[in-house]
Amino acid sequence: MGGLREIMQGLASRDVIRGAAIVGDDGLVIHDALTAEADGEAVAALAVTTMRHAEQFGGAGRCGTLRTAVLDFGNGPAILTALGAGATLVVLARPDRDLGPLLFELRTRRDSLTGLL
Repeated sequence: MGGLREIMQGLASRDVIRGAAIVGDDGLVIHDALTAEADGEAVAALAVTTMRHAEQFGGAGRCGTLRTAVLDFGNGPAILTALGAGATLVVLARPDRDLGPLLFELRTRRDSLTGLL
């Protein structure tokens, strides 16, 4: 298995992905492979806030622990995946692509990414 940088570059090089980042619970970027069109600092800060609200939503609905949230935007989905207690993986996907294989890979590689932090 490669290091964090190699995994992030591998994710970002896929046709379905516009960019990716790992952000800490403090809203700061740990590592990013986002395109220049994305405001990395704002993405990081808002990802943390979004995850907190999604966790509260899940708690109210008795849904269990939040693992992944998919937000469907006009220019492509944003996928937020919890990586342990201290970080979130943010993936910005391209519109009109099949997310199924990507979501499966994120689920199966979550522990590997968490272990590299």
